[in-house]
Amino acid sequence: MAIVDVGDLFRRAESFEHRIERCYARIRDETESNGVRLLTYYLARHRRHLEQVLKDFDDDVVARVRAVKLKYDITFPPERDFALLDADPKSISSAELLEAAAEYDEALIELYRSILKQPIGEEATLVFEHLVKAEERDVVMIKKMAAMNYF
Repeated sequence: MAIVDVGDLFRRAESFEHRIERCYARIRDETESNGVRLLTYYLARHRRHLEQVLKDFDDDVVARVRAVKLKYDITFPPERDFALLDADPKSISSAELLEAAAEYDEALIELYRSILKQPIGEEATLVFEHLVKAEERDVVMIKKMAAMNYF
């Protein structure tokens, strides 16, 4: 799907964040692993980076950023970048869960950086820089959790 403005991109991202939350709920409800269950609670609460970042900006700024037309189409197939949507919840390990979350965050970072290469204006640049930082922080946290091998 071709993205024509930032608002289109944000709507797709918000919709997919809700889909990921439902996926985590399904895994949580069907897994037999307490570690996986705990991770799904954590990961589901931390999926709303877009919403969290946009709250830091005035509504007028967000409206202007949503209206920014992208010079180049952006391919955004989040279903491809989140490996667990169709996985059997009972077979998912904590390591797989953390890996999928980190890979998806890294795909978002790549997407946001590709948008930053376009002429989008100062306000949109600032919003996308904040989105990159939010995802980078999350990747670091997820990788720390994976390294602890606690779950």
